[in-house]
Amino acid sequence: MVDRDLFYSNILMNGIKDMVYVMEVDNGQFIYKFINQVVKELAGFTDSIIGKTFQDVLPKEKASFLIDKYNAVLRSKEIVVYEDDYPSIKGEIRYGENTLSPIYNEHNECTHIVGVVKDITEQKKAEKVAEKSKEMLIEGKERYQSLFDYNLDAVITLDINGLLITGNHSLETMTGYHIHDLTGSSYLRLIFPGQIKKAKKYYEQALNGVPEEFRLTIKNKDRKKVELVAKFSPIVVKEEIVGVYVICKDITEQIKFKDKYNESENIFEIITEHSRDLITMLNSEGEYIYASPSYKDVLGFTRDEFLGKKFYHNIYPDDIEHLKKTFYLSKKKGEPWKEQFRQKHETEGYIWSELHGSPVYDDHHNFKQMVVVSRDISTRKNYESKLEAFAYHDELTGLPNRRYFIENLEKSLSEKRSLKNRFAVIMIDLDKLKPINDTYGHDVGDEFLKEFSKRVNQVIREGDTFARLGGDEFAIFIPKIDIIQNVSNVARRIIKVLEQPWDIDNNSIFIRASVGIAISSFKAESVQNLLKTADEALYEVKDMGGNNYKLKYI
Repeated sequence: MVDRDLFYSNILMNGIKDMVYVMEVDNGQFIYKFINQVVKELAGFTDSIIGKTFQDVLPKEKASFLIDKYNAVLRSKEIVVYEDDYPSIKGEIRYGENTLSPIYNEHNECTHIVGVVKDITEQKKAEKVAEKSKEMLIEGKERYQSLFDYNLDAVITLDINGLLITGNHSLETMTGYHIHDLTGSSYLRLIFPGQIKKAKKYYEQALNGVPEEFRLTIKNKDRKKVELVAKFSPIVVKEEIVGVYVICKDITEQIKFKDKYNESENIFEIITEHSRDLITMLNSEGEYIYASPSYKDVLGFTRDEFLGKKFYHNIYPDDIEHLKKTFYLSKKKGEPWKEQFRQKHETEGYIWSELHGSPVYDDHHNFKQMVVVSRDISTRKNYESKLEAFAYHDELTGLPNRRYFIENLEKSLSEKRSLKNRFAVIMIDLDKLKPINDTYGHDVGDEFLKEFSKRVNQVIREGDTFARLGGDEFAIFIPKIDIIQNVSNVARRIIKVLEQPWDIDNNSIFIRASVGIAISSFKAESVQNLLKTADEALYEVKDMGGNNYKLKYI
């Protein structure tokens, strides 16, 4: 059976990836009662703000703005949603969608407002979330249990007329009266006015030989309510009822705890209803035992379609084995489970997601469940792919750039070093491109470079790398040479490409190229040697008038 208290506590503090504030409403003031870990990480707040107001913590203008928003919740008695900016702990400005939800007590009074802040900053960079494994908030449960296990019950003896004869020390503790002050007085003296009729009923029932246990409210010496579970039992002496035993168990703290528990459950439900994160609980076998309502919004499937199934049933096949391995490793070592993976959307195919899991254990260190919070990171993945494309490709021609060419060359040489293959690097320098730019303008020059790139790509082999190093410099990497003549043929084809007519924006262009080729030894020389040798060959061609090629061996 799911330990809901432990689950809620873990989710509220560590699981929710949105910022969560719980504010107490007190005579027009809004007081911080709870902040989750994400608030501390993103906004830089600490637990020192608990018990303080907006005015105590924030700049005057910011505090005034928030007070207006929170008062709007009180006036409308409805959820208020608005967008706002806030400074992160690093000092950068971020933006959030704020959802303010009122919490009411049994008198329909708004006692708390829950603020859920979803970060909506565009093109944000993912930050590693701090370790999720924290001590569970079990103090409330231990307090609740200790009331039953360790508190002594109050025991009272009443005569047949309902007058108090004796009482134990726990009665004194419970009521604040000394026993001498109560002896000889009616038990009704202690009963809360609205409970007198009920107390009389069960007292009379006990005098008739029928014991009963029931809820009862009394008042102590300070006239404060004390909630009890009371048991009235007949005192039988020589087959005659001569009085009533009253055994009272103070459950005031239990009732307060229950109210707090219900309040926490209400807060949790509000958070899960408004959070875009997928909140999940898995058992030791990796099966769904809880899925948040957000599954429908994020993946298009209802949460009922996941319950009882393995967590990887909806995962992209290539990602399954790795996720299974890391799940069981996290479960075994008690470490946070953090992964990026692809899962199926009902209509959009597989989407990229990121999960953060926290293993939960009982007091005997036995694994109980894995609490997982995951979210859609497709937008971030697309952005990262675009950044990578920008970093490794020439913007004008779309060819690989110098960085890509060098890294690919180094990687290829390293992988093929043991194969004893020969390699070739071809350096191409367009002769007299500058006069074309000066005569026809840079737009024509740019169009020529793009057209030149297309034509060269058509005359090289698949698997060879053609890149623009910058300006009018280009290079080709041939990772495997079967016949040296083949390399010469590539150079001749490039020169021939330039001899073909060039009509750029109705302008006839005439241009030539110098080509230098470096052929490696069977030992696969270094990148530096290949580039240097090819460059030397190129400039020897330029010195001879260009429009030709030259091979040099290392």
